[in-house]
Amino acid sequence: MRRSLSVLAALCLFLHPAFGDAPVHHMLVHYAGPQSEKYLPSLTALLARAPLTLWTVASALPSNAGPADIAKEARRFACDLILSVTVTDKAGKDEVSWALASPLESSPRAHGQQMKNRPDWPAAAELYWLFLVAPVAKELGPDARPWPAPVVSERAVFTVAARPGTLLSGLPGGAVTVGASGSVSVELNLPVSVFVEGHLVGVKTRAVRVFVDHPGQSVTLDQRPEPEWALTPNLDNFTFPALGVEWSPGAGRLVFRGGLEQYLGGLSFQNRADVGSGAWPVQSLPLAELSAGASWIWSWPEDAVRFYTGADVSVRFMFPQFKVFTVEPVVPMTVMPLVGWEYRWADHQAVYFELGPTFLWIPDQSLFLASLSPNTQNAYIVLPAVPFAVSLPFQAKAGYRWSF
Repeated sequence: MRRSLSVLAALCLFLHPAFGDAPVHHMLVHYAGPQSEKYLPSLTALLARAPLTLWTVASALPSNAGPADIAKEARRFACDLILSVTVTDKAGKDEVSWALASPLESSPRAHGQQMKNRPDWPAAAELYWLFLVAPVAKELGPDARPWPAPVVSERAVFTVAARPGTLLSGLPGGAVTVGASGSVSVELNLPVSVFVEGHLVGVKTRAVRVFVDHPGQSVTLDQRPEPEWALTPNLDNFTFPALGVEWSPGAGRLVFRGGLEQYLGGLSFQNRADVGSGAWPVQSLPLAELSAGASWIWSWPEDAVRFYTGADVSVRFMFPQFKVFTVEPVVPMTVMPLVGWEYRWADHQAVYFELGPTFLWIPDQSLFLASLSPNTQNAYIVLPAVPFAVSLPFQAKAGYRWSF
């Protein structure tokens, strides 16, 4: 529990905009330790994001380079900060030693050491380095001593090409939107490492890290349109299999939804006295629902975890003994506002979870109350003055989303 609280606190600091107005620094990152191809990219990516927003250059010096050589390299790259990190194996764990310094000062301004569990790459890559955010941000905050300015050796124009309307971050001057020309040009101090991220509704943009070391350099972002259609097989209340379809016009934030929920066969999690021990754990009801609705996606296409809200309206049908097919008279219609989350582990592949209250339209309240069994009376709240009842607990859906 204590560890979870410390991670949560670090995350809050990581997301807090308190240092968003701090001046942008150029940082040389010198790493000494195993598997630099895994540790170093996640570290530089963390440093480039808020609240630190640092421009980083990965040191090309060997791990045993001395402070004088590292300071000389920092001056050559016009860096005013040096972050030296050493990772040592200690009985299966990592002993991480770090120091923050200026190439123009003889001693570090901040340093520390911490034992870390070795991360499961790449899932925990950036969480591994979150402990550095607080001490580094403290040294760069508005109350810290000013850092000596770097010696600028050369300035040159760097161009990023992307679809018009793309919101770019990672460039000097803050976020900028790509205009009709399809490109944005900025002046940089050479050489420097730039981590460029792009966001555009309906288009998945791949972030890229570019080492800019000569004038006239440019990069074109890899942008792929999102699919408009999706199939969403799911389990209604983790019990009844259902199937849905979604359409997002222009792959935008608005999504139209439709689905078929059947109650003819589903799992049963209850122990009933009238069922033998050898019976299958299934249940069946002569009901089905056709639903239609819409949702709004609040996250960007490139986010692994996306959040959305929406609502579905369903018409309930009944077919007792398969001899009659008609609208169910007790609860002919339901309305379900919902919140949803999806996790995308690959392109076009995601699992999702939705949760929300179910409002049941009951034209005849007395008929509805008479239809309830003693075991289900506490599962509904009849609303006063309106012909609706609320089903408790909230309805949940877990499923798979295949986009095409």
